[in-house]
Amino acid sequence: MERREFIKQASAATAGLAMLPNFLYAKDAPSGFVFDAMGEIRDVYTMELIDKILASGTRAIAITLSDPKHYGHEAYDILLKDLAAYDKYFYDHPTHFIKATRLSDIDRAIKEKKLAVFYLIQSSEPIEKDLSRLDVLYNLGLRSVQMTYNSRNYVGDGCYERTDAGLSNFGMELVARLNEKNMLIDLSHAGMKTMEETITASKKPVIISHSTCRALYQHARNTTDENLKLLADHGGVIGMCQIRTFMTKEKTNNLEVYFDHIDHAVKTAGIDHVAIGSDRDHRVIPSTEEEIQILLKEEGAQFKPTDWPLFLEKLNGPSRMNVIRENLVKRKYTQSQIDKIMGGNLYRLYEEVVG
Repeated sequence: MERREFIKQASAATAGLAMLPNFLYAKDAPSGFVFDAMGEIRDVYTMELIDKILASGTRAIAITLSDPKHYGHEAYDILLKDLAAYDKYFYDHPTHFIKATRLSDIDRAIKEKKLAVFYLIQSSEPIEKDLSRLDVLYNLGLRSVQMTYNSRNYVGDGCYERTDAGLSNFGMELVARLNEKNMLIDLSHAGMKTMEETITASKKPVIISHSTCRALYQHARNTTDENLKLLADHGGVIGMCQIRTFMTKEKTNNLEVYFDHIDHAVKTAGIDHVAIGSDRDHRVIPSTEEEIQILLKEEGAQFKPTDWPLFLEKLNGPSRMNVIRENLVKRKYTQSQIDKIMGGNLYRLYEEVVG
């Protein structure tokens, strides 16, 4: 079964509208809403599934445009096609989506109970070494650029490189241009030296939109305490992702480990610098051989069947943000602190960088 048809059926299976909660919000300090620093909204999702996502309080999200494993000019061409496809999807469903390009779009989404969607690319590969492409992509709505995706590119080294040479000369140029254009720099998937040098080179705060803590679990995708502190010192934010293999070998009864990572990030970086970046489909992902085969086809060597499931069982589905909120209460976070983690810190970051 093709992925599009598979997701359509999976989404239909979860149909049914939960009651939307009433959220308080103010012009400068929205409260009670959720902003996912990096999640997936696929253009085959049904509006029944989107209603469930909205019911969890999610009002803003940054989504990945196109597969970051494309390279060269092909990556740019595919990105333009995928961007157009998402534009059409959001245009066709105006009751549910706002294509977001500025902070005020979040305010409108909160007021109208819609989902503000920001565009992100998970690799600077589509830009190649042509900075003029940023002008085109900005005008089309792109607001965030991830510097590297696992391996080395023109910008710097990804987290899976054998060595980490840091930010390249062209990477320095890209950082400066992204700052000029008020585009958010994302350092997920970066090598630690590349991450460090980008944080210090940028004149504006940056984001690590989906990662967890290397001090708690040794994984190349996780962030060191040194870089968590440096990120916070420069006003940045880390989004805590929900990929099980970044946090634990335990395949069941593993929810608490996620909050251990949140606790550690808050302790290390501070409450003003931690958010949620799910790095996940927002549907219910079934535990089937068919789903494993889809991942093998899409991810190649980066995914092994023994890695399954990639999700934490209690965070599998469109209501996961409610689970996170409830467990932050159990961990004795105050309402103000919960508001910051669930959306307020990202709101501040986007206000400062994107405007």
